Amino acid sequence: MTQSPTLWFIESTYLKPAEELAAVTPLHREWLDIHYRSGVFITSGRKQDETGGVIFAQAESEAQLREIFATDPFVKQGCSEYRYVPFTPVKRGKTIELSGVPLVE
Repeated sequence: MTQSPTLWFIESTYLKPAEELAAVTPLHREWLDIHYRSGVFITSGRKQDETGGVIFAQAESEAQLREIFATDPFVKQGCSEYRYVPFTPVKRGKTIELSGVPLVE
């Protein structure tokens, strides 16, 4: 039996006004792309209330994530802080492929 992966709900809270965030956003998006290509990040986006964002990731540990997020331009420029919430998925829909997580059809 394959063990379910640990997924992470990562919530950011913006610490600076929108105009300061806008100046750093292109660098932040380049940083995101690196971690999509590595397979760590699954999906991400800005919260609708525009107070921060959300990232879903697959990682071995919070320490691994903290190491990755220490290089985020938003963190380095004091624009955002993050909260890391681990969870073990027990079901999935057909729009996502997760080894070890049963598909509900």
